[in-house]
Amino acid sequence: MDTISVATFVEENLKTIFAYALSRVSNHEDAEDLTGDIVIAILQSADKLKTPEAFYGYIWGIAANTYRKFLRKRSNRKSVEESIEQIEESASMKLAAEGDFAEELADAEELHKDMARLRMEIALLSKEHRECTVAYYFEELSCSAIAKKLDISPEMVKYYLFKTRKILKEGISMEREFGEKSFRPEPFEFATIFQGSFNREYQNLFTRKLPGQILLSAYYTPMSIRELAIELGVASVYLEDEISLLEKYKLLSRLATGKYQTNLVIFTEDFTKEFHREAKKLAVPALKEIFTGVKVHMQEVKSINRVCDGLSKERLLWGLLWPLMRMGLKSFSAKHPQYEEMNEIYQGVGGINYGVAGNEIPEEFRCDSFAGYAEIDENYYAMAADFGVLPTKNRYFGRENREEVREKIYKTVAGEIETEFMVLTEEEERVLGEILSREAEMMAELYEHLFEGACNIMKQHAPKQVKEEVERIIYHTLLFRTTGLFGGCAVQSGELEIPKVDGAVAVLIRGKK
Repeated sequence: MDTISVATFVEENLKTIFAYALSRVSNHEDAEDLTGDIVIAILQSADKLKTPEAFYGYIWGIAANTYRKFLRKRSNRKSVEESIEQIEESASMKLAAEGDFAEELADAEELHKDMARLRMEIALLSKEHRECTVAYYFEELSCSAIAKKLDISPEMVKYYLFKTRKILKEGISMEREFGEKSFRPEPFEFATIFQGSFNREYQNLFTRKLPGQILLSAYYTPMSIRELAIELGVASVYLEDEISLLEKYKLLSRLATGKYQTNLVIFTEDFTKEFHREAKKLAVPALKEIFTGVKVHMQEVKSINRVCDGLSKERLLWGLLWPLMRMGLKSFSAKHPQYEEMNEIYQGVGGINYGVAGNEIPEEFRCDSFAGYAEIDENYYAMAADFGVLPTKNRYFGRENREEVREKIYKTVAGEIETEFMVLTEEEERVLGEILSREAEMMAELYEHLFEGACNIMKQHAPKQVKEEVERIIYHTLLFRTTGLFGGCAVQSGELEIPKVDGAVAVLIRGKK
């Protein structure tokens, strides 16, 4: 018989089963416990009988056998392994009595499978249901003892057990399929911009794969612990601590339904692809116009100092891209002070959080390293960007040893070697800003358009629970997510070319005084 038919029979005859139990034990509470045991035993036996007639004739044998086990466990506690062995031994003896050894082996194997499926379904239960079930069936505690142990009422224990029977019945009767994340986790990067002290527990959340996969799974659709367990292929008991930490740091919220939903803006792969597609339409013509203007001012830039005058056109143009971006961003940011303040992310520490999922950005639009202040020594620091579109030989970070850079700077300033990058004092940098003020404002306008576009796209992609944070997150991440794009689009505009020279090119060296 199928499990559904047996379940229907049990529901229709539950009062009769209870009456049988009450006639065998001394009190109402034990009768309820015995009834639950009989129901579970009947459900477990559903597949072993071929016809309804055989089942109806066998059911009271199941009840009697369950009653005997009930008496034994009340007088002598058994381990879980011993209980399973007794079930299997009882099944083997019954089958052997029928004289069909082949059927005995087949049914014994099926029993093993049933027990494995039962254990798996128990592993997927939420904490309350699982603790009550384990305490009742495995630790063999009464409902009142469980209530005392878990600090809940006996009525709640009975409710959880009743609900668990229905959950287990449904789970055992279906073909369970774990989600794809159970064997192929989706790439996920967690990022935090801190404004305060560092919290190691907070950062270490994402040295493991599981927290990120939980956040991805519950991003668009609220999920219960059981649903998360199935999606991720992880027993609920191992999810609970991770979920508790995510709740603690407000990265995951528990809804009134009891399900969980991610409270974090995630830059999904779909968002990134759409943003790059639309951003290129804006950035390529804008950068073409900006560098057309820069070329008009080339002689003025060269006249700032002897070092600038010695730079080739190629080195000068690449050296100006990053400073122009920084000037434009500064002007853009000044127009949006409402986004500067960061939220509290934990224990009085401000910052913003966001996630990046599966973002495969083309190399020409990447930028793995950049800095507005990279100290060289007590006199100089570097402003540099390693645009992904640049060959490795033209990148600054990793290739350029600080001592080598320091030596080049001093020899360049002394006029001993041919210059490779701009070297400016604070006053000279101010003069550069005045010369390129129009181009810097054009860069600020480009940031404005990209900000608006990114916000509109994200509001289409992000779930409603995080939409209020979209503009703040986009504002604080705009530089990180567009630096590489600007390098690639500048080349696509035709105004910058891939360098033919060696050495870092997108660098400006600035004096500290």
